Amino acid sequence: MNASIQFHPVHGEHIKLSRNNTVAKRVDSFCKGICFSNRIVQIREKVYVRLLNKSVQWTGFLRLGVTTCDPNTHRTSSSLPRHACPDLTCRPGYWAKCVPENCFDVTNKLTYFYVDENGELFLNTPTGEISLLTGIVVQEPLWALLDIYGNCISIELVDDLQQRPVPLNDRFRNINATVTTPFFKDIRNDLSPLPFILVHSPSITFLSSPSNTASNQSIVLYDNTKNTDGLVFFSEPLTINSGLLLQIVSILSPNESSLRPTTASASNSLTSHIQFGLTNCIIKDLIRTKEFPFDIEQINNRSEFWIIQDFKLGNKTTIDRDDEFLFTFNQDGIIEYSHNNSKLKDFIHVDPNLNYYPFLVFKGDIVAIRSIGYLKTLEKCRSLQQIHPLTKFNQELSSTINNNDNNVNNKSIGIKDESDSKLNHECTVCFDRKRDTVLIPCGHICLCYSCADELYQRGTRQCPICRATITSINKVYLA
Repeated sequence: MNASIQFHPVHGEHIKLSRNNTVAKRVDSFCKGICFSNRIVQIREKVYVRLLNKSVQWTGFLRLGVTTCDPNTHRTSSSLPRHACPDLTCRPGYWAKCVPENCFDVTNKLTYFYVDENGELFLNTPTGEISLLTGIVVQEPLWALLDIYGNCISIELVDDLQQRPVPLNDRFRNINATVTTPFFKDIRNDLSPLPFILVHSPSITFLSSPSNTASNQSIVLYDNTKNTDGLVFFSEPLTINSGLLLQIVSILSPNESSLRPTTASASNSLTSHIQFGLTNCIIKDLIRTKEFPFDIEQINNRSEFWIIQDFKLGNKTTIDRDDEFLFTFNQDGIIEYSHNNSKLKDFIHVDPNLNYYPFLVFKGDIVAIRSIGYLKTLEKCRSLQQIHPLTKFNQELSSTINNNDNNVNNKSIGIKDESDSKLNHECTVCFDRKRDTVLIPCGHICLCYSCADELYQRGTRQCPICRATITSINKVYLA
């Protein structure tokens, strides 16, 4: 659950904070009363404000709004201007407007405001909510902006008094912040942090704890109730001979999934649907030029290189909680993937001469992902890939060879004249699939294509029956 909102320690020169930074009072003049929230406010999160004291000797009143600029950038009170309007609102990233004095409830002197996903700020009044501001950039973090101006002397930030939807962070409060890598534990110490960037789709947020107002940018949360894709970028490019490791943190249960709205966009989404993408755009430049794309439609309209691919599975048929995905970039321009330390397989082919920023697209029931880290070199990873998967394979293969030593005299060139019943026997290594591959030059048909390919590409290259050196393999289709 989000921590109680307070005033930020950076504020106007005439402001004095009290009551654990929940009360702000202007102690002199009619201006220099600019204040900010101490944390980011979420989309549709209501900021409750109580009027404590007002005057009649000035003109003007409280200004309310939001900003995408971190209050810490002002550093000191003296760096803030006298007024929010127009001194701040004339700058990019600031929105504020004077509110009517009668917007506060006559009984408890309380009002609230919030920003919706369309960038519109609504203010509550005794007669209902009104639209106060539009055009707010909601794809960037927002802090509340309040200017205690004119006849407004002091205000208080209070907790939400009404029942509200459970925030994403409250839903995921049981997520373990400690990184564990059960499938890729051998490369755990070689990983460096790889956070996501703060700019993202409105349906994306980051995990935070009540005891710490700072967000954990390595764990991204997706609100799929909005029926919009969630787009989030990694902070570093994927370069040659590097990789990144992800972990599935949370997937909606069938009961939770059935409660989702069934709009056209939602009904077309596959269960547990998530995508991996790459672009050669420099993301920081897109943010600086205000050209950052926040959904798939905006990506499709861009001219640069963008590629998006569905996640692929390794040896499983589903994606489950705690599953891990490794994406690597080799010197041939091939993005490879490994699901739970399965054998690396081709995923995307790109120009190896370029650097690519990776990103994720959330589309379904996967609602939380952890970026475990960035792998700066793939040498150890590839050596482990060659060792671990082949250990069991070679043990089984050795057993098969020993059991077939008596067949050495059967060596010949070409396909053996085996009976149909023998041809239909199971593979002598995996004992799962049927044998369907000819080993050249000895001609024995004793393996399925998968085991034969593994033996030829990464194994001993010896026929399990006659121990002849395999120079090639050929799959056959038996009637």
